Amino acid sequence: MKKCNYIIIIALVLVSLISYKGVAQQNEDDTTYIINQYFQLNKEASLKLENKLPTTTNRAISPNNFVNLQQVGNSNVIDIKQNGNNTEVVNQLGNKNYYSFINYYNNSPLNLNILQKGNSNNLQIYGQNSLIENMSIVQKSNSKTIIIKNY
Repeated sequence: MKKCNYIIIIALVLVSLISYKGVAQQNEDDTTYIINQYFQLNKEASLKLENKLPTTTNRAISPNNFVNLQQVGNSNVIDIKQNGNNTEVVNQLGNKNYYSFINYYNNSPLNLNILQKGNSNNLQIYGQNSLIENMSIVQKSNSKTIIIKNY
């Protein structure tokens, strides 16, 4: 009878190990994530320059404007209103996150990297100046608001 119990326990352990789904490289921190996004962004920009895409008069499809959005969760909102040669990488991981960037008057190039990780975060950026040209913002919290006004 003891032999049967040992066999059942060993079988259960083997079944649990086989059915366990491990996740590789999930211990990556936010800084590493932002650095990888930056190099991916530069790689894609260099590929566009290498292919020499034609410029058009429509700014929405111009190769000078690049917006990369990733939303994982429910009820996330991204509202971008801009007029310029901007590059933005926005990642929202969580639920009910809100990101707004409004810039109508400045045409100088801007490189923003935004990471919102958590629930019910709010990030609003109004305008542009030299302080935010290559800014990375990591908002890792729940129910927090950041408002940046550039005049």
